[in-house]
Amino acid sequence: MLALLDCRTPDEVEHTLLSHGHSVLRLPPHPCLDAPVASHPDMLLFFADGAIYCTKSYARLVPDLLQKISNSCRHPIQLIEQEYAPTYPGDILLNAVSVSTLLFCHPTGCANELRAHPAYTVCPVRQGYAKCAVIPVGEHALITADSSIASVASQRGLEVLTVSDQTIRLPGYGHGFVGGCASFAPYGGTDLIYFCGSAESYPEWSRMESFCRKHGKELYPLTDDIPLDIGTVFLLNESN
Repeated sequence: MLALLDCRTPDEVEHTLLSHGHSVLRLPPHPCLDAPVASHPDMLLFFADGAIYCTKSYARLVPDLLQKISNSCRHPIQLIEQEYAPTYPGDILLNAVSVSTLLFCHPTGCANELRAHPAYTVCPVRQGYAKCAVIPVGEHALITADSSIASVASQRGLEVLTVSDQTIRLPGYGHGFVGGCASFAPYGGTDLIYFCGSAESYPEWSRMESFCRKHGKELYPLTDDIPLDIGTVFLLNESN
């Protein structure tokens, strides 16, 4: 699979992914986004049913990279009309997460094209950084530290594990998000969920591991260090 990473992701993460047979593509930053998250994949791209959404400005910046991603998973790049603004909520256009047919997103900050996508039922949440805050676990469950997302997901019939993210690092901020530490395969193809941190360094590990196994997934550490929010590792099936 092709693993999309923040360009500043620790080398240990890349080495682990390569050792598992994945290829790696590091994303450069968008100049309009805040520096600590400017190259986070979950800020830059949204992988929808049938299309990959991106801003026009980022498409101009990295056309060859986007073409490689599109070719990899055989989905076209779809450009949204809105553009980033440097401060919240202008930075969350693409920071949404789908679990089966449910789309968890901020009701006004999320791009219009995502909210209008016919494949999804929109589930508005207060948390603007919805993908950062969620680890999807199959089609019927998720992990989050956000009470708004947890409440809405439970009401929609999903099983939710609520954890703490206070010990997750994100340089430049007080702490990061649990979803930003993890991998997500939006088009399937793997039962592994990678996590940028070790079992020994994260108090929630055992609970997360049990929850993932209950839903047919395996949690796997990418590093031996304290959890680090790297903006989601997107895993994409590569075409032959």
